[in-house]
Amino acid sequence: MVSQPVIDVNAKRGAEDSGRYFRYMGDFVGWSAKDEETIKRTAPIIEKYLPEIVAKFYSHLLRYPPTRKFFLKKDGSVDQEYVELRMRHLTNFWLRTAQGNYDDDYARYIDYVGRAHTSHGADPRIYIAERYVIGQVGFMQHAISDALTRELRHVDEVLETQAIDAWDKLMMVILEMLARAYGTEREAETFDPLVPIDQAAVTRLATEAFTREHDKDKPVKHTKVLVGSSAEIPEGERKIVHVGNMTVGVFHHKGNWYAVRNLCLHRGGPVATGALEGDTLTCPWHGFQYNVTTGQLLVDPNAKLDTFGVSVEGEQVHLLIPDVEEPAAPAPRALEPDEFRVTEVAPGQTRLVQVGEDSVAVYNVGGTFFATQDECTHQGGPLSEGNLENNIITCPIHGSRFNVTNGQVVGGPATRALRTFRVTVDGAIARVEKQG
Repeated sequence: MVSQPVIDVNAKRGAEDSGRYFRYMGDFVGWSAKDEETIKRTAPIIEKYLPEIVAKFYSHLLRYPPTRKFFLKKDGSVDQEYVELRMRHLTNFWLRTAQGNYDDDYARYIDYVGRAHTSHGADPRIYIAERYVIGQVGFMQHAISDALTRELRHVDEVLETQAIDAWDKLMMVILEMLARAYGTEREAETFDPLVPIDQAAVTRLATEAFTREHDKDKPVKHTKVLVGSSAEIPEGERKIVHVGNMTVGVFHHKGNWYAVRNLCLHRGGPVATGALEGDTLTCPWHGFQYNVTTGQLLVDPNAKLDTFGVSVEGEQVHLLIPDVEEPAAPAPRALEPDEFRVTEVAPGQTRLVQVGEDSVAVYNVGGTFFATQDECTHQGGPLSEGNLENNIITCPIHGSRFNVTNGQVVGGPATRALRTFRVTVDGAIARVEKQG
């Protein structure tokens, strides 16, 4: 039997003594109220340079194989959506830090960030060696000092000196807060050769991540997307809606309507399908919790799920999706929820589609497509997120294994076979249908 990972509650909320420890270390390095005020004064400088800094930092992560591996799809290509998600986390961390509000909540937030990189985090399978966390802080310390020098040298050299000193002290405290989560954990270095990266693409992602975090409260134009009739989503219920390449959870909650993107900020889990108790929505993968009315991560209100407006006109419920710029070239034919482009699912890859009310996982096995229900028959794990080897898919949650050509169980804890679907290919587009 495959056991579920043990989740440390401190990994989601931060240790209770975090604020005391932050102040203790602050005293040790000579941190003062004047330093806090200096950081607040220089926050606009940090915001100005943050997209550039984040782009350079992630370029380093993607060059080094020990850190690059955390951002790759199963086919070995870079998962740009996940990279941007992590860029948004990092951007939010430094935007919040530059605000100069170092209370107990901020200290617990740093503690939680530190634990998230260790085996004590919400997902024990994710481990970032301590040296890379130390490297991040050192990188940021140098980058912030460089930004301050570029902006203040020959303009206000007194403030430049004060600001660099204040940020250096703060970095010492942050580094100790992050490092104390590791204890005696160690991971050997392999010294693999560096990987070339597309710097321009990384920079574009960093700029987009910064814009999303910094400008997330600015008004934008929206397009209405029909969800369905209000009768389909009675009070206390929800509906998962497919909009382009993303899914959105629409909730009818306490007489109001809310919508959040179905993508957990931690590891991209299907958060909108999780348990809802009061206003707290819990991701079913690793237990990260959000306020469903605002999308805010409970441990850090500055980090939040993408949220969308909902309008009800008569009996019809609509999502309000922000408009995006039109592509320069004509877009290919829009796909139906049950379709996919064959060139986008290479051998060994999977894809999630929707067939009516069924979420269906599609698999490319040596150039031939097969499809089964997406939900593992053990506890509903997303098979489309699993590892496909030849014709065997492994559930990412508890490790059940199935033959995708016929849906049969080949390894527990699951005992029931999967439902299978028919895949038909017409030129460049394939369609998934229920078996007759």
